[in-house]
Amino acid sequence: MMKQIKYIFLLSLFFYPLLTKITWSYDMHGDVQDKAVQTNMYAMAAFQVHYTNFMFYTINVGTPGFIEQGVYNTRRLKGNIEYVDFKRFRAGPPVQTGRPLDFYLDASSRGFYVVKMPGTLAYTRDGRFQLDSGGRLVTMSGQYPVLGQEGEIFFPEDASANDVSVSRAGLLYLGDQEVDRLRIAVFKSFKEMQTMDAINGSFFLLTRPIEIVEGPEHYQVKQGWLEENNVLKAITGDILMAKNAYDANAKTAHLINRVLGSAASLASP
Repeated sequence: MMKQIKYIFLLSLFFYPLLTKITWSYDMHGDVQDKAVQTNMYAMAAFQVHYTNFMFYTINVGTPGFIEQGVYNTRRLKGNIEYVDFKRFRAGPPVQTGRPLDFYLDASSRGFYVVKMPGTLAYTRDGRFQLDSGGRLVTMSGQYPVLGQEGEIFFPEDASANDVSVSRAGLLYLGDQEVDRLRIAVFKSFKEMQTMDAINGSFFLLTRPIEIVEGPEHYQVKQGWLEENNVLKAITGDILMAKNAYDANAKTAHLINRVLGSAASLASP
């Protein structure tokens, strides 16, 4: 079982970059002369994309802050199928963990923690944080520094996570002493949020500036809670449906090829 999970994970790393494109289409079947075979090959490509999506959802079913992503497929007049990606930024359900450095962000589905990555900033709803060996607040996933209003957030090296508290406005305290305020981005437009690039479904990069609404009145931070992934649990079971649909179209294409081959043989003198 673990070996199968490992293979699925490696496959997801290979296919996931395909899912982050804005638009792309399968045009490699244009030279196929038979329209029935061509249609089935386009269908195979479509179900391959959906299968990869469902597989990635299943792998990340337990990842906090994971955002559902997918593609809409549209058949054009010339017969090709074009895919346009989407991201559903609706908030996932909150779940209580009791960990002092688990933070849930309630910002009407438009808020993100700001973290520092090599050479750039990233945005995430995965509120699993911890203190590194230097007392710096970092993400549990990837160990990326969490940013505050003054930059990276540092606590004394001997500080205990149990002594850390956070207000609803994002103010961090060590005991009674204020340390910093979490840097939280609340974007104004869902439409503009669609332009963000997903790194792995939990961390996002800006491809262009997006207007931010300022002020702690636009969000609330809750300690000891996390946002679960927002993927509808029902669709994670559709992975077999997509695989079976792909297999069915592949078999249909092979059958049509055999029929055409037989017809060609009977027609030859």
